[in-house]
Amino acid sequence: MLFAKNLLMLFTIASLTSHASASTICIVQNKLDVFTENFYPAEQLKSLQFSLRLDTEAQTISRCSFQKSVGAVTCDTYNIDKVAVAGGFVDIKKYYYFRGQFDLQIFNNSEFVENNGRGSIATGICTQQTLP
Repeated sequence: MLFAKNLLMLFTIASLTSHASASTICIVQNKLDVFTENFYPAEQLKSLQFSLRLDTEAQTISRCSFQKSVGAVTCDTYNIDKVAVAGGFVDIKKYYYFRGQFDLQIFNNSEFVENNGRGSIATGICTQQTLP
């Protein structure tokens, strides 16, 4: 029984640190404007290149998209105000930026939900990478 408890504790610690990498990039695959109840078309998602970048060492979240005027992807970076972790078998981390009413929620299967605080919700997949 003690072995099982230790194994469960090790599994829990490992799963809680699965998103602890200093750099995570989350690519938006679906985006919904809640005011118009319209999903962004696939062509628009591809051209605008929406993504989020999480840097846990710097404690920042960046919201990124392609800016036609610049001809490149640009990012707005925000300090993380709070991190909430759902324990147990759920393994969800939620990162908050209070001033912008913005949050990023990452699940143990690397899926995410972004609530941008201005009437749209985005979902997609996160990967561990080195940030530029």
